[in-house]
Amino acid sequence: MRSLSILCLAFILVLSGCTEPKSFEIKSVKSFKVEKLGIKDNVFNAQLECYNPNNFGVTVKKIDCDIFINDQKLTHYLLETNIDVPAASNFMLPAKLEIALSSILTHSVDLMFNKPFKIVVIGNATVSKGMFTKNVAINYTTTKTFNLKEAAVRDIVKIIQNQIN
Repeated sequence: MRSLSILCLAFILVLSGCTEPKSFEIKSVKSFKVEKLGIKDNVFNAQLECYNPNNFGVTVKKIDCDIFINDQKLTHYLLETNIDVPAASNFMLPAKLEIALSSILTHSVDLMFNKPFKIVVIGNATVSKGMFTKNVAINYTTTKTFNLKEAAVRDIVKIIQNQIN
């Protein structure tokens, strides 16, 4: 009887030590580069800086979310890979986004006049710790202004530099 109560106590201690993982936080978009522009295919690469608020490391296995700009769906983001994330630290997530030309044109006037964009990312991530796997929600909202003139000048300078070299 005594061994059964010790086993039950040990089981309760193990379960109380297991906490559910919190959703990671998207801090910012670090780099945003154009990979391909065209009438049908427009591909952009970005690096998302995120933060793991958990006091333990996790492995991000999958991210599945939608990205909205000014409450209109811009694209879908799917990442299926294993990324080990240390406890309570910042980490980078790669993002390859395919965006339809119609979506780009819808926001082109706002881009030219440097109007702020409301950006919302909603979905979920599959994270694991050891043999335990859990889906956690992603819900990120920010407002950004993209300075198109600055980006255009920077790209023109890079083109000129490449032609000189």
